Amino acid sequence: MPFPPTNWTQLAGATLNGDAEGRRALDAMCAAYRAPVVAFLAARGLRNDELEDVVQDFFLKLLASRLWKRAQRERGKFRTFLLSILNNLMKQGVRDDHRQKRGGGVLPDSFDALLDDGHEFVDDSGAGAGEFDREWALTLVADAVVTVEREFAGRGQQREFELLRRFLPGAALTPSYDEAAVEMGLSMTALRAAVHRLRQRFREVLRSAVARTVSAPHEVDEELRYLGTLLIGGQVRPQQGGKNGKDERE
Repeated sequence: MPFPPTNWTQLAGATLNGDAEGRRALDAMCAAYRAPVVAFLAARGLRNDELEDVVQDFFLKLLASRLWKRAQRERGKFRTFLLSILNNLMKQGVRDDHRQKRGGGVLPDSFDALLDDGHEFVDDSGAGAGEFDREWALTLVADAVVTVEREFAGRGQQREFELLRRFLPGAALTPSYDEAAVEMGLSMTALRAAVHRLRQRFREVLRSAVARTVSAPHEVDEELRYLGTLLIGGQVRPQQGGKNGKDERE
């Protein structure tokens, strides 16, 4: 699969240059990382009644800051970019009790100070990385499942998808091929072919999603391998309510 020309650093550049389409795409990418940011902040002690406002504030200040200009030079993974900012904010004590007592906000007024302090976008496995990465894996897999579901629905194959989705990552219970073939009224050969096509399309969608968040082709495979370790390690929850993809084989 060709590497997408619209990777995240190019979107950042488009935003800085006032490109409306690039800004919308970057907004959407930030929205897709909301769950990892929530998990990170919750793990660091932020109260539930604060989370919604703080997460919203985080992304608004991020998009308004000059950090994108530095990110454009440094390049790298979008996941690393966000996690490094979060850890730097934590190191600066944004949750300091004295600051709260003085009436200050949870986050600084501007993130541009990170640039002045020499902030670097480097891989960071510090406190909170585990929670962030688990939610990152959950979000990517769930979104890929939803994308494939929409494609099936657009072809009038919603019922077929509901039966086949149990063979995708995150299914609470995967049936045997014999059981599924009988339930769907298919031959074993036809069922295996259908499952193969579904899994192949799921992998394509997942790979494309990862490619949009990195700066170079080789990083796609790195991120997919890391995502796989989270899944295989049993750290990803099974699907709930038929809408969120998560754990499973292949």
